Amino acid sequence: IITSRILIVDLLTNIAQPADIEGILVAHAEHVTEQSTEAFILRIYRTQRAWLTNSTTSAPNQSIPGGTIENCGSPTLTKAAGFVKAFTEDPASLMAGFSKVDKILKSLRVRKIYLYPRFHSTISSELEQNPPNVIELHQKLTPLMKEVQAAIAGSMHICIKQLKRDSPLIQFDDADISIENCISKNFDLAISRQLDQDWHRIKPETKQLISDLRTLRSLLQYLIHYDCVNFWKLIQSIKAMSAASRHPSLWLLQPTGEILFQKAKERLYCITETSAQSKMKRKPPEADAQNTDPSALKPILEENPKWRLLRKVLTEIQQEFHEHHDSLNFATKAARILVMVKDERTIETLHSYLTEGSQRTMTLRWLRYLETANALSRAIIKGEKGMSGLTEEARLLLEEEGRARNFLFGGRISIKRSSNGHSETEGSKNRKFNEDLTAAKSSKKRRKIAEEMARGQLVDQTDVQQRLILDEAVHLSEQRVISSDELTRPKPDVVEEGDLEISKIETLQVVFRSYSCVDEGKSFFLLNDLRPCAIVLYDADPAFIRAIEIYSSTIAEDITDVSDAASTDRLKVYFMLFESSFEEQLFLKTLEREKNAFERLIHHVKSMPLPVNTLETTTQEILHSAGLVGTYAGQSLPLSIDTRTGRGKQSEKERRDIAVDVREFRSALPSILHQGGMRLAPVTLTVGDYVLTSVHCIERKSISDLFGSFASGRLYVQAEQMIKYYKCPCLLIEFDPSKSFCLQNPNDIGGDIRSDSI
Repeated sequence: IITSRILIVDLLTNIAQPADIEGILVAHAEHVTEQSTEAFILRIYRTQRAWLTNSTTSAPNQSIPGGTIENCGSPTLTKAAGFVKAFTEDPASLMAGFSKVDKILKSLRVRKIYLYPRFHSTISSELEQNPPNVIELHQKLTPLMKEVQAAIAGSMHICIKQLKRDSPLIQFDDADISIENCISKNFDLAISRQLDQDWHRIKPETKQLISDLRTLRSLLQYLIHYDCVNFWKLIQSIKAMSAASRHPSLWLLQPTGEILFQKAKERLYCITETSAQSKMKRKPPEADAQNTDPSALKPILEENPKWRLLRKVLTEIQQEFHEHHDSLNFATKAARILVMVKDERTIETLHSYLTEGSQRTMTLRWLRYLETANALSRAIIKGEKGMSGLTEEARLLLEEEGRARNFLFGGRISIKRSSNGHSETEGSKNRKFNEDLTAAKSSKKRRKIAEEMARGQLVDQTDVQQRLILDEAVHLSEQRVISSDELTRPKPDVVEEGDLEISKIETLQVVFRSYSCVDEGKSFFLLNDLRPCAIVLYDADPAFIRAIEIYSSTIAEDITDVSDAASTDRLKVYFMLFESSFEEQLFLKTLEREKNAFERLIHHVKSMPLPVNTLETTTQEILHSAGLVGTYAGQSLPLSIDTRTGRGKQSEKERRDIAVDVREFRSALPSILHQGGMRLAPVTLTVGDYVLTSVHCIERKSISDLFGSFASGRLYVQAEQMIKYYKCPCLLIEFDPSKSFCLQNPNDIGGDIRSDSI
């Protein structure tokens, strides 16, 4: 397995022979452009293979392996030219831009396009042979979560309304730029596509509005995936960064922003005023005399509704597993439940919730927040004002920190029964840990004393070391005898990473995986390796749903009774979605976008003209003087032939050989030079990136690389080396064609430099 950069170098140096390559498969065809490395490879492969085939034919209509060349006078696209097959899983990207499908087909040098949507008759019949048993679970948002979501949507509406007023460069008649589509990344792509060329002309306030829309869309996502404590910390940090910025966010100053912070705080805690009558009902007079607080803080710590739903689903699967344990086919399924989530942070949260419970999980996060939030209050207490310098809310948060810590670590002793009937408390565990720590320290102390005593004596150092090792071994054996009853105790609920755990194969296991850790295109292999009996989609992902359908159809051959609809061998999939939420709208928008893209592609293919695939006459032609095929290694390939002049009028031209550094094939410049008829020689250069002659040397720099070279001083060293070995060194600055042609945006320049000085 090699990369495209290595393959293009091997083709140019004739290490890889095109005649030995029957065909090329290209993945992610939507990323192929005319200047990409994949198009460069296919251009050389198609052209060289066609001319190699023409050179071996001595007469027309002569059969050759792989096809027939009917006309040897000019290169034509035949089977002998090799096959090229490109694949893509993103039909929507093919319809983005002007005539992108035709450009991709031209770059790939293919003439046909085949579409296989989900509603294709062949695909539907294949996937519906053994469809999974899908159970949709729609969970309602809590009232506070609904109000927070409505406040975020209102803030987005305000930002878009202000963006329409301030930026006439954006065409809001585009279908992707609307309130409904602002929840997806296509909204950002549509705005960036329109503003990239004129980004330096946009006011800072407009740039801040575009950034605010991205932030608000992220908040819609974090509202569903984060717990209430982390969500409150997130919006607090956003508010602090906006306050320190020169251009604060507009939505924070609007009423919707105030509602957002108010409802997010109510999910976390609330401050209630305690009246005298309620105190008399709840507390005795002596307690009322001691507590004269006019208000009290009540932690709410609202949990995510999906957590409770996930626990119910796992309990239901466990009950069904024990009921139908004897009838399960372990040849096609393993005793595993696969839970797919968005990221590793969600896995950590769900693990804590399922093992420690909701109250302890939320209280621990609440304590961590209080420790950070009360840092300023502690600094104020140490000052001159003391407690009187704190606000009422800050004082209540400081008191709540102590109560949360006492709930987690003090006054609450959990007793666990071991297998021999003895009880073990958390205090005994701590005492045992301290004893082990003291024993380890005493062992080190004994070794040090023995070394000091033997230092002044004429004793063999080997004997001293052996005696010390023996003493430690005896001490360790005594510790093992003391803790021998630990082997009979049950295993802890939480298994540390790296520990080995022995269990029966038939024991039901819960496996958590995140979409971010599963490589693209590897979802099917994950399902095939785990072979779960049930899949819980905690977070929705259309690509993984397609992989589940394919996996379910592949295991149909191992199922004996396919006709039984209620058979336990059918794969169960629990699909969890928040009802009337951002998650549901985003999932439906993704499916609708995919369907519309396929429909547009179908109509485009019907009216699309046939691509012209005549092979270009570049450096891959036969030698017009000898009629033999040349190679790059033998330096016998000619330049482009000017077909506008007659055969006898062609003049001898000087060869244009360019030595190119092998690391430069990551850029598009070598492909552009090759299209211009220049011959490239890939070598490893120590000075410069391109060598034209013995006099001219070129160092190519992109904008980002140029700034980095200025900062590190690398450009000065490179310029010195080029001046030392070449008379005419050159610096080539490569701009991004999708960006504006400028080194620095005038709006980003401070007051020290005038904009007309650049």
